[in-house]
Amino acid sequence: MDVKGEIVRKSQDLFMRYGIKSVSMDDIAQEVGISKKTLYQHVEDKRQLVTEVFESHIKNDESACCTIMDQTANPIQQLLDLAQHIISRFRHLNPSTLYDIQKYYPRCWKMFTNHKNEFIYQQIIDNLHLGIKTGLYRSELNVAIVAKLYISLIDLVTKPEQFQGDKIEYLDVYKQLFDYHLNAIMSDQGRSYFNQHKEALIN
Repeated sequence: MDVKGEIVRKSQDLFMRYGIKSVSMDDIAQEVGISKKTLYQHVEDKRQLVTEVFESHIKNDESACCTIMDQTANPIQQLLDLAQHIISRFRHLNPSTLYDIQKYYPRCWKMFTNHKNEFIYQQIIDNLHLGIKTGLYRSELNVAIVAKLYISLIDLVTKPEQFQGDKIEYLDVYKQLFDYHLNAIMSDQGRSYFNQHKEALIN
């Protein structure tokens, strides 16, 4: 067994479900099926573990995103496939996970900020150019402005305090963001394609 890899995978699952602060190193050792002593042979402390989990998460997401974007030349289908990936990964995300990262792990939050402002931004730019080229997005779009607007919406979604007390699920917020973005940029041709293929996202 790849002990280090199993530690990272199991830790990510626990952090996603319960938040970071509420998960102890004892919880992680028990979940992996190793002693706490063995756990500390692979990671120095919880902060290092959180950092490695976050690095692995970003790396895997970037790889999955590139694969999805390469699988089809239809920009709307690209986003639909990407949305399905995100939904599957974050279906059981505990909102406190985002809060814990922002408050207690600034290095990780900086990593996410860079990932968002560089990788995600460029993916949006490429998708917008493809959409305009194929006629599925409106030709008059200002690509740079639309991409920055989308990044700003991601900023809003990743601030748990924006939706506290409203009993709103994180995935519902994401689905609304996705729908909002596409309906703002699609041409009539694109909207026709979207309406024919959006059922998987809605369900």
